[in-house]
Amino acid sequence: MKHKTLSFRGQIFLSCFLVTLVPLLLTSVVMVRLFTASLNRQSEQEANRQITEIRSRFAALLDDCEEACREITKNGSVARYMIDTTTVEMQRGMYVSLYQASQEIYGHGQVSVYDVGGKLRFTTDTLSRADSLPMYWGILKKASGQDGMTWYRTDPYLALTDARVLMQGAYAIENPGGARTGYLVLDFTRENFDNVFSGFYSQTDTIWLLDSHMRPFYCSRPDYDETKLNEAEDAQYLWTQEPARGFYVILCRQAPISSPAMQTMGTVLLAMSLLSLVLSMVISGALTRNIVKPVSQLDKAMEKVKEGDLNIRVHSSRTDELGRLTDSFNGMVRDLKTYLEEKVQQQKDLNETTLRLYQTQLNPHFLYNTLDTIKWNAKINQIPEIAVLAENLAVILRKSISSRPFITLREELDTIDSYIRIQKIRFSGRFLYETEIPDLLEESMIPKMILQPLVENAIIHGLDGCDNGYICIYAAQKDGVLSISVTDDGCGMSQDMVDWINSPAPAKRDGHLGLYNVIQILKIYYGEEYGMHAEAMEDGTTVTLRLPFRKDVEHE
Repeated sequence: MKHKTLSFRGQIFLSCFLVTLVPLLLTSVVMVRLFTASLNRQSEQEANRQITEIRSRFAALLDDCEEACREITKNGSVARYMIDTTTVEMQRGMYVSLYQASQEIYGHGQVSVYDVGGKLRFTTDTLSRADSLPMYWGILKKASGQDGMTWYRTDPYLALTDARVLMQGAYAIENPGGARTGYLVLDFTRENFDNVFSGFYSQTDTIWLLDSHMRPFYCSRPDYDETKLNEAEDAQYLWTQEPARGFYVILCRQAPISSPAMQTMGTVLLAMSLLSLVLSMVISGALTRNIVKPVSQLDKAMEKVKEGDLNIRVHSSRTDELGRLTDSFNGMVRDLKTYLEEKVQQQKDLNETTLRLYQTQLNPHFLYNTLDTIKWNAKINQIPEIAVLAENLAVILRKSISSRPFITLREELDTIDSYIRIQKIRFSGRFLYETEIPDLLEESMIPKMILQPLVENAIIHGLDGCDNGYICIYAAQKDGVLSISVTDDGCGMSQDMVDWINSPAPAKRDGHLGLYNVIQILKIYYGEEYGMHAEAMEDGTTVTLRLPFRKDVEHE
């Protein structure tokens, strides 16, 4: 099944979308996470420091209260003052003892003295208060059964309880004999706790104090009650316990980033994402106009070229890479059209040449038939020389008009034999001809009629004026190169002629058109590294042909 792929336009849009939106989303999410985590960590560290300080301040207050109670009762003076409270000196001494002992907790709590019946005897509170405390419930009930300091959370729902007092502490007063004569009662109001914790927490934070039964008795914000302890939104809660007495301290802090702030950040992120989407669409549209449109024009033009329309051209005024690509396309189509026109013209010329060749072949065939008639008439009239001349000339003519451009070396030597028979009749046998060709080389392929001009040159020019000449054809093969040499022992070749043959590109020369044609044929068929070489000596001349050794017909 063939899968459908995105168009180039779609790929550009998707690329722009991913490049703009994905980094924005990743960066925004990571930055928000890191920012939120950093603020939460800093807020938590600050909250831990604050709650630890608040707990220390609260524990120090309780320690100071217990120390004050021990100072008041350690010498038994308070027990004596409880016995006689009628005299002014006794009352003055009692107050002096109370104020001296409670200097450390002054402003943080009020100290009162009650007898064993719960009747108020002395107090540092400047405001009016109840004259007695019940003995069968409340702070005095708890203190009566314990030694040392007793802490008590007041019940705000009881009518007899002073609404100002949030927590009380009681300490038993005993005479030197160990008999209990009364109680020291410490009252703590909201103002007292506010003074203790003032400056140790932020105004936006909330402090809760709870007794050992997890019941709240103080909140730093008077508008809060215990039902609102777990109702704060976007809040962080930290708690700790005062280990010696079991009180709990809870610190409620506003979250570093509120829900509205997070919503605002989300809204901003969404707006930036939408803006990025719009930018992606705008950028992809611009790229489409600048890239896709020229590419689409080239694609349509290429389809026209495939259909055979080579007159198509794409017009562009751009100077960038797409402009150069358009120019290259136009040049390619123009060159292709020129090439095809030239090929068509060459084929027309070839057809015309072939036709003329077929027409000219009529004359050689006519000559061949005429020579054959002369041969038989010479035999009938008993003229053997004319018969030999006609027969061998017919063989040479038949080979020359053959359509095969390549023949074997053996066939070429047969043609040379016919040519030698004709020349021996002409020159009355004044030269000796022989060949030295290894059997292995007789089947090598060479261009036809390539040796006849060399043999003709040796007979006509080399043996000119000689009564007993000698011509030899021999061949050798080495490293894939076939060498065929024609040697004569005549008068030799002039140096000018040797230089002409051995030159890289000999010009056409009158009287030696056959040698010139052989040189050109070798270069056309085999290249510049092959060709003809001449060597003149005192006792003759040797002309050598160099060509590849092949037994197959590659150019036929």
